[in-house]
Order: sequence, then structure tokens, then C-alpha cells
Amino acid sequence: MEREGPSRLERSLLLHLLEHRGQQVRFEADQWTTEFGIFRAFAHEDLAGLKNTLRSLEMTRYIYRRVQYVIGYSEPKLVYSLTPSGHRKALDLRREDSGEETSGPELTAAPLGPVAPRESGT
Repeated sequence: MEREGPSRLERSLLLHLLEHRGQQVRFEADQWTTEFGIFRAFAHEDLAGLKNTLRSLEMTRYIYRRVQYVIGYSEPKLVYSLTPSGHRKALDLRREDSGEETSGPELTAAPLGPVAPRESGT
């Protein structure tokens, strides 16, 4: 059975992690990528549903978790990050939200103009 597209909450979480990925330093993460930071950012959501969605995204290998030092905290915290496939999925979702087409790589290439015939090098 093929899985449908991501739910609204999955989309929101992937986009949230995409938005905060660039603020991570080598050994310290942004507070909004911690479990607590995510729960604060999505305070309007059901906590059990949020935990299940995080687990689901981890099972589909879109995100992974690790313990890492966080800017502003002395103790390491549980931090979530996008996997490479999660990063691609989040970029696709952001493109969909902005109305760009995502059907293929040919859309990102520069348009080709008329091509002059090659001359033989004899």
C-alpha cells in the first residue's frame, strides 16, 4: 500500500526544521530544533499527535534525533534534524507552497535557444 502525501502537521514540522537548519553550529543546535522548542513552536497542536508525528517522520527517515548541546543551555538536549531525504522533501513542500513546479530537473535548466550546426573538424 503506497503512502499518501504528508499530513498537515508533518508538512509543518518538516518546514519548521528546514527553516531552523541553517542556524545550527557544528557543536551547538538552535533551541527551536530541540524537542522542547518544537513543542513550544507547536503549542496549539495536540501534544500526543505531535509526538506521534515526530515518531512517524523518524520512522520514514525524514528526520533523526540526537543528543547535542544547544545554544543557551549548559546540558545537552534532544535535537531533531532533517535527513538528506527529509531535506529534499521539505524543499519540495516549500516549492509547492510557493507555487513553483516540481515535476522535473528540466525546469531548473536554462532554456535552450536555437543551436547552430556543428562544423566538422577535418
